[in-house]
Amino acid sequence: VQKLTTLGVNKIIALGHSGFTVDKMIAQKVKGVDVVIGGHTNTFLYTGVPPSNDIPAGNYPFMVKSDDGREVPVVQAYAFGKYLGYLNVTFDDDGNVIKASGNPILLDSSIPEDPIVKAEVDKMKVELRNFSSKEIGKTIVYLNGTSQACRFQECNMGNLICDAVVNSNLRHPDDNQWNHVSMCIINGGGIRGPIDEQSNNGTITWEELLSVLPFGGTFDLLQIKGSTLKEAFEHSVYRHGLGTGELLQVSGIRVVYDLSRKPSNRVISLKVLCTECRVPVYVPIEMEKTYKVLLPSFLAGGGDGYYMLQGRSNNHSSGDLDVQVVSSYITKMGRVYPAVEGRVMFSTAIIFRGHLYQISSLFVLFFYLIH
Repeated sequence: VQKLTTLGVNKIIALGHSGFTVDKMIAQKVKGVDVVIGGHTNTFLYTGVPPSNDIPAGNYPFMVKSDDGREVPVVQAYAFGKYLGYLNVTFDDDGNVIKASGNPILLDSSIPEDPIVKAEVDKMKVELRNFSSKEIGKTIVYLNGTSQACRFQECNMGNLICDAVVNSNLRHPDDNQWNHVSMCIINGGGIRGPIDEQSNNGTITWEELLSVLPFGGTFDLLQIKGSTLKEAFEHSVYRHGLGTGELLQVSGIRVVYDLSRKPSNRVISLKVLCTECRVPVYVPIEMEKTYKVLLPSFLAGGGDGYYMLQGRSNNHSSGDLDVQVVSSYITKMGRVYPAVEGRVMFSTAIIFRGHLYQISSLFVLFFYLIH
């Protein structure tokens, strides 16, 4: 921002994809930013009566008071191309925002199609349909890749993806290791949908897999210290419960959290699958030991706030395209049936604290009555 202002630019729009909370923080903290256009949390903002059944999280634009006293408009436009964001901003000669108004436009049947664009899209649809309908393999269980699952707890879609990544990195063992890497992590927010085993006889097509992993990233290999990996898992539940995408799905790792603790101190157990062993077992992580971890390129680049992975890697090797890795695994297996296995756990005493209190109260009452 400072560089732009020194060049004489006096109207600066921040375009990002870090979520509504971060959007508002940027508007408040970053001096010189006049407008923030965000994404990632698919936040619906609207002023007045909404045109559909979506419930607004606030007015459009959402005005944030910056630390230097300016009113900064912040906008998002939900998801899936359902709305077209429309923001009208008026600046004075010095580049200050003096007025901001607008609303998302619902793209329903009242909005005419552009004939030139439609003709091009129709051509692409034919090619895409032929490719996307090709069968990769089958699932005999529901692959739960919903946000309600993968952003809050262990999900079997995350297990399938991470198992596929580890499998694709199997190498010939040597005298010291059965494999060079045993661990994979993926952010729950990177998993974008489920696959229903009761639909189309459990067939998994390219269209379905691309709807789960639509971003076109790669699965990379990092070498990091155990302390950095522990820090990543603390970040995984830093904002747990808000539906953000940081929660890590895993393979070759067992983690237990206690959400009653303060953020950055919630990991109460973290074990990793040994590689320097003839019989793989889960062993406590060693803070000073260097481990190899497979993960999406998005996380390796610090996405979803995982800056510790970007800045402290001893070695970063780029890997294969995410959908190619997973599709190859599914084809190899023929039929898949991943389970929820207790890879990611939350302290039972915390999750059920209210229920335990009720049970103990009922026991006391029952004891009193029989005496």
